[in-house]
Amino acid sequence: MDLSKILEYQKRDSEIFKLERQLNNNENKKIYTQMISVVKDAQNQSAALEAQAGQIIASYENLKKSYLDNSKSTGAVAGKNIDSLSVEELSAMENVTQTILNNLSILEKKLLGEAEKVRTVLQEFENAKKRYNLARDKYNSHKQAFDEESKSIQPQIDEKNKELKSLENGIDPSLLAKYKQKRLERIYPVFVPCTDKTCGGCRMELPSASLSILKKDGILECEHCRRIIYSQD
Repeated sequence: MDLSKILEYQKRDSEIFKLERQLNNNENKKIYTQMISVVKDAQNQSAALEAQAGQIIASYENLKKSYLDNSKSTGAVAGKNIDSLSVEELSAMENVTQTILNNLSILEKKLLGEAEKVRTVLQEFENAKKRYNLARDKYNSHKQAFDEESKSIQPQIDEKNKELKSLENGIDPSLLAKYKQKRLERIYPVFVPCTDKTCGGCRMELPSASLSILKKDGILECEHCRRIIYSQD
């Protein structure tokens, strides 16, 4: 099997692969990609805090209503003329008053608790907002820096891709399809030689049965790294 054309294709493609790797490993790209996650997390947290705040405010309003209702009851009791009441009525009124005061005390504590929850949520919301703004600014800064660096590299990749395209006509379509698929899977180099009965990619020793197939067909897919091994004989 003549692999000279596909190997020449891979040799040319290696220049593109290096440039692509240079872009993918760019520090600015790594940072702005990380900031996307930070921004999304901050947005999700803000939405969750907003929902939590709504529940707290609703609870606060219910407690406030109960507090006002109990306060009105206290006023109604206090407005009675105690001189006209019997001992039993006075005792009953005292019990009612004490119950209302107890309820007011409990409601006051709950209202303070809800107010503290609101304060905490507002603080967390402010923190989330700060994280969002910082991450957004950092994203914009590093994305701009990456785009500037990419301007000098991407045209080189585009030009070399055009050159690569011109080589495709003379290559076996099945070999080219295999090459492109593995290239998409980031398996590179795709074609590697058999060296001292081992895969030229991962250096794993090939069993006798695999060596026989390689000798017969000229190529063999490595069971370990999935590269295509070719015989140099």
